[in-house]
Amino acid sequence: MITDAYFEQFQTKKYRSKNPLKRAMIRRFVQTVHRLLERTGEMRTVLEIGVGEGFLSGSLLQRFPGVKLTGVDIKQDDLDLLRQKFPAIETQCASIYELEALPTGYDVVICAEVLEHLEDPPRALRQIKARQPRHVLITVPHEPWFMLTNLAAGQNIRRFGNDIEHINHFSVGSLRRLLETEFVLDEVTTSYPWILALGRPRS
Repeated sequence: MITDAYFEQFQTKKYRSKNPLKRAMIRRFVQTVHRLLERTGEMRTVLEIGVGEGFLSGSLLQRFPGVKLTGVDIKQDDLDLLRQKFPAIETQCASIYELEALPTGYDVVICAEVLEHLEDPPRALRQIKARQPRHVLITVPHEPWFMLTNLAAGQNIRRFGNDIEHINHFSVGSLRRLLETEFVLDEVTTSYPWILALGRPRS
């Protein structure tokens, strides 16, 4: 269970919100992530791309003790905040398009809430696959529900609920079609207002 005290460690706006409905949605999302990861079997090494301040990876430290976690993000300031809270998580500042310095063979690579920001998602997926993970877990906002949720909360009204940084918009079908170019999907599910996909690299 993600406690209120856990939320309040973070500077990111969506985690600082004290709206109980927003926190309930995030808690359910994290529980779904944990359930999907349990399907992968024994996990020893996990890489999270777009780790930010470490909200998700920090929850994995609690749920899966003993797992070696590595976090990659393009924002050094967020990685500095992560290290203050979770010194056990190794970090590297890098673009999702440039992961060659990382080792291969992770048990799981997680890429949560990243693809919607990218100009070239297929290139990013090729980089993830090149890390030769045993499993991948990829999540994105579920549209149009994500934008409608923003509108209902009075956010981003002039952009019809769209986050200014979101340049890609995924339904379950469109995400599945994109991911299946590189991965065999074991499960695609939703946790309002997100889509989560668990898969394995194609041979």
